Amino acid sequence: MGLSTACNGQAVHHARPAGSGEKKMKESGMKAVLFGYHEMACTGLKALMDAGFTVSALFTHADPASGAQFYGSVARLAERHNIPVFITEDVNTAEWQARIASLEADYLFCFSYRQVLSEAILSSVKKGAYNVHAALLPAYRGRAHLNWVIIKGETQTGVTLHRMIKRPDAGPILAQKAVEIHPQDNALALHTRLVATTAQMLPTWLDALVAGELTETPQDERAASCFGSRKPEDGQIHWQAPARDIHNLVRALAFPWPGAFTLADSQRFTVWQTRVIDARKASQPGEVVSVTPLVIGCGQGQLEILQGQSAGGESVTGTTLAGQLGLIVGQHLAR
Repeated sequence: MGLSTACNGQAVHHARPAGSGEKKMKESGMKAVLFGYHEMACTGLKALMDAGFTVSALFTHADPASGAQFYGSVARLAERHNIPVFITEDVNTAEWQARIASLEADYLFCFSYRQVLSEAILSSVKKGAYNVHAALLPAYRGRAHLNWVIIKGETQTGVTLHRMIKRPDAGPILAQKAVEIHPQDNALALHTRLVATTAQMLPTWLDALVAGELTETPQDERAASCFGSRKPEDGQIHWQAPARDIHNLVRALAFPWPGAFTLADSQRFTVWQTRVIDARKASQPGEVVSVTPLVIGCGQGQLEILQGQSAGGESVTGTTLAGQLGLIVGQHLAR
């Protein structure tokens, strides 16, 4: 039973033949099915094609309707290479499981796909299912690990290739590459570095995987940690926290993420960029210590707001923002 380009009304992108100017890929004779989204999936698809895999299908998520996105569309990339693209709210139905099995793929690869795949899907491929996770497993399993590592003040993260099992992100590790987190990195800067590292390592990893040269190492459950997804409202600043922790929150949620936010009276505003300063003067959490520059007291230390944005406004300097909001020294922001 072959895969069709539509299933019970599910949204699907239709593939078209690749143009005559497409880069000629080597052939490995291996068939793969890809589950992925975002820039990581674009990187993964390119690496698979360059390694000679025949990608039989891509399962992904719908791109934003507005077309406003800071990352590449893996669906559009797949279409350019005549790869069928499928979008479904539940890929684990019996019908989809049967259709995926009908592909008779050698490998399954996953890059930033949001649905947990069933054991039936994972076992439907001949040589194994593998995930590329943008963190150093067993730490930071789960969701939003890009943001969480910055929030938690980590100085290092990385990329992990592991075999997929029933429990998400818990399968044995085949390869890892560490990535430094710089002190002023925001989430987008770190994301860019992780994607570049993945692009650098995948050719070697894929060749070694096919050649049977990678050794599986079970994850140490004692070192495991798991984090959930984040919602925009999770970005509220609690000024009782140390200045360093608030600074990390701002870095983790900077544009194009929704941003960390706070309230001045009833006026909500977003904080895009901050700097921890040497607090020589005692202050209370949320206290406006200065408006030129805009400095706020924290539970420990003080924080300078370098860039911010009022509701409906544009990103401006902290001093300009203070003027727009009518902030005065001694005023307290919502804690």
